Amino acid sequence: MKLQNEQIGALWISSASIAYGIMPIWTVLAQKNGFGSDFILFFRFFFSALLFLTWIKFKKIPLKLPKIKLWHFFILGGILYVVQAGAYLESLRFIPASLGVLIYHIYPIIVALIAIFFLKDSLKAMTILCLILCFVGLVFILQIPKDLTLDYFGVVLSLIGALFYALYVIFSKSITFGISSVVSSFYICLFASLVMFLIFIFKGGIEPTSINAVGIFSLLGLTFISTLFSMMAYFLGMPKLGVTKTAILGMIEPLVAVLLSLLILDESLNLWQWGGAFLIIFGSLLLFIKK
Repeated sequence: MKLQNEQIGALWISSASIAYGIMPIWTVLAQKNGFGSDFILFFRFFFSALLFLTWIKFKKIPLKLPKIKLWHFFILGGILYVVQAGAYLESLRFIPASLGVLIYHIYPIIVALIAIFFLKDSLKAMTILCLILCFVGLVFILQIPKDLTLDYFGVVLSLIGALFYALYVIFSKSITFGISSVVSSFYICLFASLVMFLIFIFKGGIEPTSINAVGIFSLLGLTFISTLFSMMAYFLGMPKLGVTKTAILGMIEPLVAVLLSLLILDESLNLWQWGGAFLIIFGSLLLFIKK
Protein backbone atom coordinates (compact mmCIF):
# COMPACT_ATOMS: atom_id res chain seq x y z
CA MET A 1 0.00 0.00 0.00
CA LYS A 2 1.40 3.36 -1.03
CA LEU A 3 1.89 5.77 1.85
CA GLN A 4 0.41 9.26 1.69
CA ASN A 5 2.68 12.29 2.01
CA GLU A 6 1.53 12.92 5.60
CA GLN A 7 2.14 9.30 6.58
CA ILE A 8 5.72 9.50 5.24
CA GLY A 9 6.16 12.65 7.33
CA ALA A 10 4.87 10.81 10.40
CA LEU A 11 7.40 8.02 9.83
CA TRP A 12 10.26 10.53 9.61
CA ILE A 13 9.13 12.37 12.76
CA SER A 14 8.61 9.10 14.64
CA SER A 15 12.17 8.09 13.72
CA ALA A 16 13.46 11.49 14.85
CA SER A 17 11.57 11.17 18.15
CA ILE A 18 13.05 7.72 18.80
CA ALA A 19 16.55 9.07 18.12
CA TYR A 20 15.88 12.10 20.37
CA GLY A 21 14.52 9.72 23.02
CA ILE A 22 17.93 8.03 23.30
CA MET A 23 19.53 11.42 24.06
CA PRO A 24 19.11 11.31 27.88
CA ILE A 25 20.87 7.92 27.97
CA TRP A 26 23.87 9.22 26.00
CA THR A 27 23.95 12.38 28.14
CA VAL A 28 23.85 10.61 31.50
CA LEU A 29 26.53 8.13 30.41
CA ALA A 30 28.74 10.99 29.17
CA GLN A 31 28.22 12.95 32.41
CA LYS A 32 29.11 9.91 34.52
CA ASN A 33 32.25 9.30 32.48
CA GLY A 34 34.11 12.59 32.64
CA PHE A 35 32.20 15.18 30.56
CA GLY A 36 30.42 18.32 31.80
CA SER A 37 27.04 19.49 30.45
CA ASP A 38 28.42 22.54 28.62
CA PHE A 39 31.14 20.51 26.90
CA ILE A 40 28.61 17.82 25.92
CA LEU A 41 26.35 20.40 24.27
CA PHE A 42 29.27 22.10 22.51
CA PHE A 43 30.70 18.81 21.23
CA ARG A 44 27.29 17.64 20.07
CA PHE A 45 26.55 20.77 18.04
CA PHE A 46 30.10 21.43 16.74
CA PHE A 47 30.83 17.96 15.38
CA SER A 48 27.31 17.63 13.98
CA ALA A 49 27.87 20.90 12.08
CA LEU A 50 31.23 19.60 10.86
CA LEU A 51 29.68 16.34 9.62
CA PHE A 52 26.81 18.18 7.92
CA LEU A 53 29.33 20.50 6.22
CA THR A 54 31.37 17.52 5.01
CA TRP A 55 28.26 15.97 3.47
CA ILE A 56 27.24 19.29 1.88
CA LYS A 57 30.67 19.70 0.27
CA PHE A 58 30.74 16.08 -0.88
CA LYS A 59 27.30 16.37 -2.48
CA LYS A 60 28.05 19.91 -3.74
CA ILE A 61 24.85 21.28 -2.20
CA PRO A 62 24.55 25.09 -2.41
CA LEU A 63 25.27 26.56 1.02
CA LYS A 64 24.99 30.31 0.48
CA LEU A 65 21.92 32.01 1.96
CA PRO A 66 20.76 35.65 2.14
CA LYS A 67 21.94 37.54 5.26
CA ILE A 68 18.39 37.78 6.60
CA LYS A 69 18.10 33.98 6.43
CA LEU A 70 21.37 33.60 8.32
CA TRP A 71 19.97 35.82 11.08
CA HIS A 72 16.85 33.66 11.13
CA PHE A 73 18.98 30.55 11.55
CA PHE A 74 20.99 32.26 14.30
CA ILE A 75 17.73 32.87 16.19
CA LEU A 76 16.61 29.29 15.53
CA GLY A 77 19.86 27.53 16.45
CA GLY A 78 21.83 30.01 18.54
CA ILE A 79 18.96 31.18 20.74
CA LEU A 80 15.85 28.96 20.65
CA TYR A 81 17.64 25.60 20.37
CA VAL A 82 20.41 26.47 22.84
CA VAL A 83 18.04 27.93 25.46
CA GLN A 84 15.66 24.96 25.33
CA ALA A 85 18.53 22.44 25.57
CA GLY A 86 20.32 24.32 28.36
CA ALA A 87 17.19 25.08 30.41
CA TYR A 88 15.94 21.50 30.20
CA LEU A 89 19.32 20.01 31.14
CA GLU A 90 19.78 22.50 33.99
CA SER A 91 16.26 21.86 35.36
CA LEU A 92 17.23 18.25 36.09
CA ARG A 93 19.65 19.52 38.74
CA PHE A 94 16.75 20.86 40.80
CA ILE A 95 13.80 18.52 40.17
CA PRO A 96 13.45 14.76 39.54
CA ALA A 97 13.97 13.69 35.94
CA SER A 98 10.42 12.32 35.74
CA LEU A 99 8.94 15.70 36.68
CA GLY A 100 11.32 17.56 34.37
CA VAL A 101 10.39 15.35 31.41
CA LEU A 102 6.67 15.72 32.14
CA ILE A 103 6.81 19.53 32.32
CA TYR A 104 9.09 19.82 29.28
CA HIS A 105 6.75 17.69 27.18
CA ILE A 106 3.82 20.04 27.54
CA TYR A 107 5.41 21.77 24.53
CA PRO A 108 2.93 20.11 22.10
CA ILE A 109 0.12 21.88 23.97
CA ILE A 110 2.01 25.19 23.70
CA VAL A 111 2.54 24.55 19.98
CA ALA A 112 -1.16 23.82 19.50
CA LEU A 113 -2.19 26.99 21.38
CA ILE A 114 0.23 29.17 19.40
CA ALA A 115 -0.99 27.60 16.16
CA ILE A 116 -4.63 28.31 17.08
CA PHE A 117 -4.37 31.83 18.50
CA PHE A 118 -1.50 33.33 16.48
CA LEU A 119 -1.28 31.30 13.27
CA LYS A 120 -5.06 30.89 12.96
CA ASP A 121 -4.74 27.13 12.47
CA SER A 122 -7.69 24.87 13.18
CA LEU A 123 -7.32 21.64 15.12
CA LYS A 124 -9.29 18.60 14.03
CA ALA A 125 -11.00 16.34 16.58
CA MET A 126 -8.56 13.49 15.82
CA THR A 127 -5.54 15.71 16.45
CA ILE A 128 -6.97 16.89 19.79
CA LEU A 129 -7.69 13.27 20.77
CA CYS A 130 -4.09 12.27 19.93
CA LEU A 131 -2.77 15.17 22.00
CA ILE A 132 -4.88 14.21 25.03
CA LEU A 133 -4.06 10.49 24.81
CA CYS A 134 -0.31 11.13 24.54
CA PHE A 135 -0.21 13.59 27.43
CA VAL A 136 -2.30 11.39 29.74
CA GLY A 137 -0.04 8.47 28.81
CA LEU A 138 2.99 10.60 29.66
CA VAL A 139 1.54 11.39 33.12
CA PHE A 140 0.94 7.68 33.75
CA ILE A 141 4.36 6.50 32.62
CA LEU A 142 6.38 9.09 34.55
CA GLN A 143 4.38 8.88 37.83
CA ILE A 144 5.47 11.82 40.01
CA PRO A 145 5.91 10.79 43.69
CA LYS A 146 3.14 12.07 46.01
CA ASP A 147 5.62 13.18 48.69
CA LEU A 148 7.70 15.23 46.23
CA THR A 149 9.22 18.46 47.60
CA LEU A 150 8.90 20.88 44.70
CA ASP A 151 11.77 23.17 43.69
CA TYR A 152 10.03 25.93 41.76
CA PHE A 153 13.25 27.15 40.13
CA GLY A 154 13.62 23.75 38.47
CA VAL A 155 9.98 23.86 37.39
CA VAL A 156 10.47 27.31 35.84
CA LEU A 157 13.58 26.13 33.98
CA SER A 158 11.71 23.14 32.58
CA LEU A 159 8.82 25.40 31.51
CA ILE A 160 11.31 27.73 29.77
CA GLY A 161 12.70 24.70 27.95
CA ALA A 162 9.20 23.69 26.85
CA LEU A 163 8.32 27.22 25.71
CA PHE A 164 11.52 27.71 23.69
CA TYR A 165 11.22 24.29 22.07
CA ALA A 166 7.63 25.07 21.12
CA LEU A 167 8.84 28.31 19.52
CA TYR A 168 11.59 26.36 17.76
CA VAL A 169 9.00 23.95 16.31
CA ILE A 170 6.74 26.83 15.21
CA PHE A 171 9.43 28.98 13.57
CA SER A 172 11.44 26.16 12.04
CA LYS A 173 8.70 25.40 9.51
CA SER A 174 8.73 28.87 7.94
CA ILE A 175 12.48 29.51 8.30
CA THR A 176 13.53 26.22 6.69
CA PHE A 177 10.88 26.28 3.95
CA GLY A 178 12.47 25.63 0.54
CA ILE A 179 15.92 25.02 2.06
CA SER A 180 17.67 21.63 2.00
CA SER A 181 17.25 19.68 5.24
CA VAL A 182 21.03 19.17 5.38
CA VAL A 183 21.71 22.90 4.99
CA SER A 184 19.07 23.76 7.62
CA SER A 185 20.58 21.27 10.07
CA PHE A 186 24.10 22.58 9.40
CA TYR A 187 23.27 26.22 10.16
CA ILE A 188 21.30 25.35 13.29
CA CYS A 189 24.16 23.22 14.64
CA LEU A 190 26.75 25.82 13.58
CA PHE A 191 25.12 28.71 15.44
CA ALA A 192 24.28 26.52 18.43
CA SER A 193 27.93 25.40 18.66
CA LEU A 194 29.20 29.01 18.43
CA VAL A 195 26.93 30.11 21.28
CA MET A 196 27.82 27.05 23.39
CA PHE A 197 31.53 27.73 22.76
CA LEU A 198 31.14 31.28 24.10
CA ILE A 199 29.26 29.97 27.15
CA PHE A 200 31.91 27.29 27.68
CA ILE A 201 34.74 29.85 27.55
CA PHE A 202 32.83 32.36 29.73
CA LYS A 203 32.46 29.70 32.43
CA GLY A 204 36.19 29.02 32.37
CA GLY A 205 36.42 26.31 29.75
CA ILE A 206 36.67 23.45 32.24
CA GLU A 207 38.32 20.47 30.57
CA PRO A 208 36.73 17.01 30.65
CA THR A 209 38.11 14.72 33.38
CA SER A 210 38.46 10.96 33.77
CA ILE A 211 37.60 10.31 30.12
CA ASN A 212 37.09 6.68 29.14
CA ALA A 213 35.75 4.62 26.23
CA VAL A 214 32.16 4.71 27.51
CA GLY A 215 32.18 8.52 27.68
CA ILE A 216 33.63 8.85 24.18
CA PHE A 217 31.18 6.29 22.76
CA SER A 218 28.29 8.17 24.42
CA LEU A 219 29.39 11.47 22.86
CA LEU A 220 29.58 9.82 19.43
CA GLY A 221 26.14 8.25 19.88
CA LEU A 222 24.76 11.62 20.94
CA THR A 223 26.28 13.23 17.84
CA PHE A 224 25.52 10.66 15.14
CA ILE A 225 22.18 9.20 16.30
CA SER A 226 20.51 11.79 18.52
CA THR A 227 21.64 14.89 16.61
CA LEU A 228 22.79 14.14 13.07
CA PHE A 229 20.11 11.60 12.17
CA SER A 230 17.34 13.07 14.32
CA MET A 231 17.69 16.59 12.88
CA MET A 232 17.70 15.28 9.32
CA ALA A 233 14.62 13.14 9.95
CA TYR A 234 12.88 16.07 11.68
CA PHE A 235 13.37 18.47 8.75
CA LEU A 236 12.38 15.80 6.23
CA GLY A 237 9.16 15.00 8.08
CA MET A 238 7.98 18.31 9.54
CA PRO A 239 6.98 20.01 6.24
CA LYS A 240 4.87 16.96 5.33
CA LEU A 241 3.17 16.70 8.72
CA GLY A 242 2.72 20.22 10.14
CA VAL A 243 3.84 21.71 13.44
CA THR A 244 1.06 20.40 15.73
CA LYS A 245 1.26 16.75 14.64
CA THR A 246 5.05 16.97 14.68
CA ALA A 247 4.87 18.10 18.31
CA ILE A 248 2.43 15.30 19.21
CA LEU A 249 4.77 12.64 17.82
CA GLY A 250 7.46 14.18 20.02
CA MET A 251 5.67 12.43 22.90
CA ILE A 252 7.44 9.26 21.72
CA GLU A 253 10.72 10.73 23.04
CA PRO A 254 10.08 10.24 26.80
CA LEU A 255 8.56 6.81 26.14
CA VAL A 256 11.76 5.68 24.41
CA ALA A 257 13.89 7.22 27.18
CA VAL A 258 11.93 5.40 29.90
CA LEU A 259 11.96 2.03 28.11
CA LEU A 260 15.71 2.24 27.43
CA SER A 261 16.32 3.21 31.06
CA LEU A 262 14.42 0.09 32.09
CA LEU A 263 16.60 -2.09 29.89
CA ILE A 264 19.88 -0.48 30.97
CA LEU A 265 19.07 -0.06 34.68
CA ASP A 266 17.17 -3.37 34.93
CA GLU A 267 14.01 -1.75 36.35
CA SER A 268 10.37 -2.69 35.70
CA LEU A 269 7.11 -0.95 34.81
CA ASN A 270 3.95 -1.23 36.88
CA LEU A 271 0.48 -1.64 35.36
CA TRP A 272 -0.24 2.13 35.22
CA GLN A 273 3.05 2.78 33.43
CA TRP A 274 2.39 0.04 30.87
CA GLY A 275 -1.03 1.64 30.34
CA GLY A 276 0.66 5.01 29.80
CA ALA A 277 3.04 3.49 27.26
CA PHE A 278 0.06 2.02 25.40
CA LEU A 279 -1.73 5.41 25.32
CA ILE A 280 1.34 7.16 23.88
CA ILE A 281 1.82 4.51 21.20
CA PHE A 282 -1.91 4.38 20.38
CA GLY A 283 -2.23 8.19 20.29
CA SER A 284 0.79 8.43 17.98
CA LEU A 285 -0.45 5.67 15.66
CA LEU A 286 -3.77 7.50 15.21
CA LEU A 287 -1.88 10.11 13.18
CA PHE A 288 -1.09 7.43 10.59
CA ILE A 289 -4.76 6.67 9.97
CA LYS A 290 -5.84 7.48 6.43
CA LYS A 291 -8.37 10.25 6.05
